[in-house]
Amino acid sequence: MKVVQEQKQECQEHGATPEFPIFNQMIVISKGVYEGLAIDAVRYPSPEHMSGWWLTTDMYDGNVESLMTVHYHHVAFNRPDLIKYFALPYGYRLNTKGIEHDVWFDQNAIK
Repeated sequence: MKVVQEQKQECQEHGATPEFPIFNQMIVISKGVYEGLAIDAVRYPSPEHMSGWWLTTDMYDGNVESLMTVHYHHVAFNRPDLIKYFALPYGYRLNTKGIEHDVWFDQNAIK
């Protein structure tokens, strides 16, 4: 319940209607996500089995072959600090570098 409330609150702060991912959906991640590094994230419109979230760290070398597709629940358990953002709808971006986390809508992410 607490997670859902945090997700709703985060969406409300950004004027967004929550689009909750399902625990068995997939997320694309780079090396460093599970290790707790700062992330750049974007949520793209995706097929049903995917959440749409792509999370990369400074360890990402630009080679899409190095990315991993993992279940949402693995990211949630390894990075509980990120869960509150995962209901942000398609087109939203997140950057956790620095003290404040930056969240914004990017129209280009839904084209």
